[in-house]
Amino acid sequence: MLTFNTISIQTENGEQEIYISPFLLQSKKPPDIKSGRLEKLYFYKELIDADYKAALEREEMNSRFKTDEYVLNLGQDFEKYYLGSLHVDFDSKRYWQWEGKPGLLTEQDIKTLGENLFNPHAKLRRVTLFTPTRPSDFNFGRTRF
Repeated sequence: MLTFNTISIQTENGEQEIYISPFLLQSKKPPDIKSGRLEKLYFYKELIDADYKAALEREEMNSRFKTDEYVLNLGQDFEKYYLGSLHVDFDSKRYWQWEGKPGLLTEQDIKTLGENLFNPHAKLRRVTLFTPTRPSDFNFGRTRF
């Protein structure tokens, strides 16, 4: 389970809600969190799109998890939603080195995003990402003691 925020920023294409993750969601290797210090943030858009909503409808689970407070990992390709990343230093309130998909955000959009990371009045929303355990994942076979 991963709890992270979204941030709403005004871009050249209107207001956009961008998901901020301390981990690269599409990475095949586990993140290195030994230092306990965030040095890079990863950004995603539209994790809750029409494809996600259709997959969610097929899931049998409590309806409280089918809200925009949660993003369920249903095997979706997070690369599809990936915007890019920024190096950050929260102590000095600096950001640098955008690495991302070209054409999705303009240079001004990236500047707005970076500056809003340190803005205490930025419009944030908390989201929890988790992988549900389906009933078929439980093994109710006989256990011998």
